Amino acid sequence: MDSLQNLLKTADDTTQVNLLRLLGIKSRFIDKEKAVAYGLQSLEKSKEIGFSVGEAKALYSLGLTHGMTDSYASSLEYLNKCLLVARKNNDYSLVCDIYNSMGIVYKRIGDYPSSQDSYLKSLKVIDSFDLQINAASVYINLGVLHDLMDEKEKAIASYQKALEIYDGPDPEAMKNDVEVNLAIMSYTDGDYRAALDKFLKIVPYWSQEGNNIKLYDLYSNIGHCYLQLEQWDNAEEYLFKALDLANQLSLRQGQAFVYQNLANLMLQQNKLNQAMRYSNDNLKVLEGMEGAYERKKEAHEKAYEIYQASGQLEKAIFHLNKTMDYKDSLMNETKVKEIENLQVRHEVYVKDREIEANTLELALLNTRVEQNRKRTLYLIIISALLLFSASLLYFRYLAKKRSNAILSEKNRLISEQRDTIGQMNRQLEKRMLRAQMNPHFIFNSLGSIQHLISTNDKKGALTYLSKFSKLLRQVLESSVNISLVLSEEIELLKIYVELEALRFDHSFSYQFEIDENLDIDAHEVPMLLVQPYIENAIIHGLMPKEGNKELKVSFTDKGDTIECVIEDNGVGLTQTEARKSNRISRGMSITERRIQALKQHSAQQLVKIENLSDENRSGTRVTILIPKE
Repeated sequence: MDSLQNLLKTADDTTQVNLLRLLGIKSRFIDKEKAVAYGLQSLEKSKEIGFSVGEAKALYSLGLTHGMTDSYASSLEYLNKCLLVARKNNDYSLVCDIYNSMGIVYKRIGDYPSSQDSYLKSLKVIDSFDLQINAASVYINLGVLHDLMDEKEKAIASYQKALEIYDGPDPEAMKNDVEVNLAIMSYTDGDYRAALDKFLKIVPYWSQEGNNIKLYDLYSNIGHCYLQLEQWDNAEEYLFKALDLANQLSLRQGQAFVYQNLANLMLQQNKLNQAMRYSNDNLKVLEGMEGAYERKKEAHEKAYEIYQASGQLEKAIFHLNKTMDYKDSLMNETKVKEIENLQVRHEVYVKDREIEANTLELALLNTRVEQNRKRTLYLIIISALLLFSASLLYFRYLAKKRSNAILSEKNRLISEQRDTIGQMNRQLEKRMLRAQMNPHFIFNSLGSIQHLISTNDKKGALTYLSKFSKLLRQVLESSVNISLVLSEEIELLKIYVELEALRFDHSFSYQFEIDENLDIDAHEVPMLLVQPYIENAIIHGLMPKEGNKELKVSFTDKGDTIECVIEDNGVGLTQTEARKSNRISRGMSITERRIQALKQHSAQQLVKIENLSDENRSGTRVTILIPKE
C-alpha cells in the first residue's frame, strides 16, 4: 500500500488512474470507505483526461467492491454503468466479466432467475464474438446456481462442461474443485458412500500441493461421512486429522465443527465422559464467536442429549433451555435477513428503473445535441452568405436578434423545468422514506400480536387486533400522502401507544398534552415522524425499569415550529444506549434521514436528546422541532 501511494505522487495521468484503482482493490477488505474513495478518484481522473478504458475498469472495480461488502444494490448500479461504457468501447471481454459478476450478485440476494440470465448472457457474449476467454468459471457458477435451485442434473452437466472446456494452467486443480462440488451434492442427497469415495480420491492431490486449508475441509467431510456410515474408528481418525489442521491454522469455526462431530461420535458409542469433554470444548470455542446462533443451538442440543443419556438431568435441562434461547435468536436473525434481502431486492429494482430512465434521457439529450449541432451549422452557412451580401446585413441583424430571443426563452424554460424536476426529486425522496416507514411500523405491530397469541392471551390478542386494524386502516387510507394533519398524526400516535400499553399489560401510564394555542387542524407534519422515538422510549426506556413507569408526549406551538417532547422516567440514556449497542435500528435510521430532509426548511437543531438521570430520578427527554411547512 505504501509503495503504491509513493508511486502515485510522481505517476503520469493514466498511471495514476491505474494506481488509484489498485489501491481501492487492496483496501477492499480493510476499509470499505477508503476503497470506494480510491475507486471514485480513479473514475473522476479517467473522465477528466478522457481515458474511457480506465473509466470502465474503475466502474467495474467499484461494482466488485460493493458486491464483496454486501452492498448489492450499489454493486449492480456500478456494474450497469460499466456495461454501458464497455459496450461503447467494444470491450466485450469486460462485458463478459460484468455479466458473470452480475450473476453472482443476483445469486447472493436470492434472485435466481436474474442470476441465471446474467450467466447465460456472459456465455452468449463469449460465443457471439468468439472471444478467447475461458468460460469454465461461468459454468462453475452455473453449476452452483443449479444446485441451489435443486436442479441436480443441470448442476452436474454444468460442472462437466466446465471440465471439458477448461484450458487454464492447472486442469488438475479445476478437476478436484469440481469433484468437491459433486461430493457435496452426493452428501446433501444422503449418499454418504458416494460422497466419501469422491472426497478420498481428492486427498492425494492437495496433500502433494501442501494446501492445508483444502485438506482440513476434506478431512472434516470424510470424518463426517464415516460418522454417518457408523464406521467409528475411521471417523475418529479423520476428525482428529481435521482438528490438528484447524488448530494449526487457528480456524475457530473448524475447531467447533470437529468438536461437535467428536461429541456426537462418542455419544453414538456410549462413551459419555469423552462426549461431555468434546461437547464442552465445542461450547468453549463457540462462546468466543459472535453470532453463530445455528452452531450454538446445535452444540447445546448435543450437550442436552449427552447429559440426558448420562442421567444428569439438571445439566440436561440447562442445555435444553439454552437450545431454545438460541432457536429464538436464530428465528429472529432469519426474519431480519429475509427483510434485508427484500429491501435489497427492492433497491435493486428501483435502481434498475432509474438506470433505464437515465438511458432514455441520455438518448434524448444526444438527439437534442445532434439537432443543435445541425442548427448551428445552418446558422454558420447563413451567416457566411450574409457576410458576402451587404444588402442583407439588416436581415442578418434581425435574425440574430430573433435567435437570441429564442435562446433566452429556452433558457428560461430550461430553468423552470430544472426547478420543477428538483421539487419532484425532493417529493420522491420523501415518499420513498415514507414508504420505508410503514413496513417497519407494521412489522413491529404484527410482532406484538404474535406475542399475545403465543402466550394464549386470546382476549388481549382480539383487543389488540381490533386496535391494530383501526390503526392500519388509517395508515393505508393516508398512505398516498407524505404528510398528515397534526390532529390525525396525534390520533395515530395515541392508538399506537394504546396498542403498546395493551401489549405490556398496562405496565406503564401515558398522557398526551396539546398546547391550547396550537391549531392542530391547521398544520401538516411528516407522517409517523415521532413514532420511532416513542417506540424507543417504551421499549428501551420504560420496559427495562422496575416500578412506576410513565410516558408523557406533548405538542407546543413555538412560532415557526411545532415542538414535540417525548419524556419518560425509564432507565435513562446510558443504560438505553448499552442495551441498543449490539444492533442497528432500521426505524431510527430511516427517521434520521427524514429529519435530514426537514433541515432544508430550518437552520435549527431539530432533534435534542437529554438524559434526565440523577440521584433522585431517571429517564430521557427527546425534543423534536417540526418546521411549519
